[in-house]
Amino acid sequence: MKKISIKLLTVFFFLVAIVHVSACRGMANPVKAPDFTLLNLENKKVSLSDFKGKVVLLNFWATYCPPCRAEMPDFIALQNKYASKGFNVIGISVDEDWQEVLPSFVKAMKVNYPILIANTKVLKDYGDIYALPATFIIDREQKIVKSYTGMVTQDEIEPVILKALNQK
Repeated sequence: MKKISIKLLTVFFFLVAIVHVSACRGMANPVKAPDFTLLNLENKKVSLSDFKGKVVLLNFWATYCPPCRAEMPDFIALQNKYASKGFNVIGISVDEDWQEVLPSFVKAMKVNYPILIANTKVLKDYGDIYALPATFIIDREQKIVKSYTGMVTQDEIEPVILKALNQK
């Protein structure tokens, strides 16, 4: 039963992601990003406020989501390229069996940024996340300056990151 529901969820999220693959919306009036405190893979608490003063790419994703997996190499590259300039990627996984799947997946993908475990509050606070992946660019004042539903590429998102990094 569990495998069937995971497969159905995978198909559902994949179809939703295809429909929304190029959907994105800018934020004319940036709103404050909701703070959160979530557990990382080592069961340590991590808060968005820990990254105050940095530009953050916040990505909601899952291992069963093909577009989520496809965009991860770009996020790894962006983390490498801009970390020294005050930029961080944060991944928030919605995987239910995270203890079983995430550690080996993160290691195999060579993820170089924090992976946190979603809870219902953070999903609701960020607009009832209904499709994966969902990505938010948060500026140094912790305001959401851009959000994306569906897969994004480094070429699409890098100009937004650069603009946020250069606004001091």
